[in-house]
Amino acid sequence: MIDSITLLGSSSGRNAGDAALIAGLMAAVDEMCGRRILYEIPTIRPSYIREHYPNRTHPVSMMPWHLSLKMLGLPTWRSMMRTDLTLLFDAILFDRELFNPLFNFMSSLYVMLPAVKRHGKILGCYDIGVGPVSTRPGRHMLKKLLELMDFVTVRDRASLRIMQELGVRNNRVLLGADAALDVCPAPAEVVERVIAEKGLNGERPLLAVNINRYFDSWAEGSRHLGEKVLDIYAEGLSRALQEIGTDVAFVCTQHMDVEVTRRLMSMVRLPGKGALLSNQDYDHYVIKGILGRADMVCAMRLHCAIMAAGELTPVVALEYQPKLAHFMETLELSEYCLSFSRFSEEALARLILEGWRNRKEIRKTLQRLVPGLKRRSRVPAVLVASLDRGDDVDTALAVARRYIEDETRGPGLRDAPSDQELRKGESPAAGC
Repeated sequence: MIDSITLLGSSSGRNAGDAALIAGLMAAVDEMCGRRILYEIPTIRPSYIREHYPNRTHPVSMMPWHLSLKMLGLPTWRSMMRTDLTLLFDAILFDRELFNPLFNFMSSLYVMLPAVKRHGKILGCYDIGVGPVSTRPGRHMLKKLLELMDFVTVRDRASLRIMQELGVRNNRVLLGADAALDVCPAPAEVVERVIAEKGLNGERPLLAVNINRYFDSWAEGSRHLGEKVLDIYAEGLSRALQEIGTDVAFVCTQHMDVEVTRRLMSMVRLPGKGALLSNQDYDHYVIKGILGRADMVCAMRLHCAIMAAGELTPVVALEYQPKLAHFMETLELSEYCLSFSRFSEEALARLILEGWRNRKEIRKTLQRLVPGLKRRSRVPAVLVASLDRGDDVDTALAVARRYIEDETRGPGLRDAPSDQELRKGESPAAGC
């Protein structure tokens, strides 16, 4: 039986996408297991975990005075020793600043997890994004960690390709989807109240814009532009807005993006109203509701695109990292993803305008694909529920594979499951 789980990933509460991912993970596992599991979550903000989730949570402080350098330290170790299962989530297995434990978690996991495994603990990856890795030490660490796992579920086919390129030897690997897709947004009345409080006209079309402070450091093709990126973005957005004439919600899903978003707002020529909606002020449920309320979203942050698509809101994207292109590929919307190698005022304006004109077709594509992706995001929860019943890992993998096969038997979602089905690990993607 699985009574408690340690969750290892981005859990500071400063990123609405990561916060939504945690919510989706816990909701799916609790539903599949038919009861409320205890989740121990190492974090630098215990108060956020306590105050923003209805699940049974125990935040584990990773602050230095608890003998911890972020994830590397005694609190995380003790948590993994206490609980029955440790799950890695999100996209924390990359090699940028690999040996800086204050920024990169992969080297910390490489140090701790082999010892955890030797103590007989079960380790798994829950719908993770794999990579990017570009260094020899990074590739070595990533390969060894993935081979150490008792099971791995990934959120996209690009992650499977990276694992194949690395030569990972682990046959307990399944394709899932991002857990943030299936998180319920805040109620419509809450969202409408926020729209009104921000001075946006609820009767006018609404474009949501999301940018990322990393545009000039992570994105290949943008580094030589430096601060010009923001000027180019502002002019391209202004050109598009002059034609479509919408109100604009500038949506921040990460605290660190607020400053650059304010700068962008001061530079854009708005034909209507504009407002900043940040996860500094609103939790991930409200942010997802705002993205669902918009008529279209132009996203740079991956989980902004994921949360919008989960609400069937048409999405176009500016790719600052490959993972965003991978998600748009999953949605069959690669033509609406602009790379920085082609970034210009004209290209951005064209991206927004083409997305706006074709938003009905984009929504139809999402209506066709997203229900299946939501269901697939629950594959690891089905697996965990099988472990909870006392099955071994191979049996649990077989149960999860049957769940995937059931997806191909018909389009759309099945009716809500009975209690008996839940105990069998069978459930459709959760509706709200």
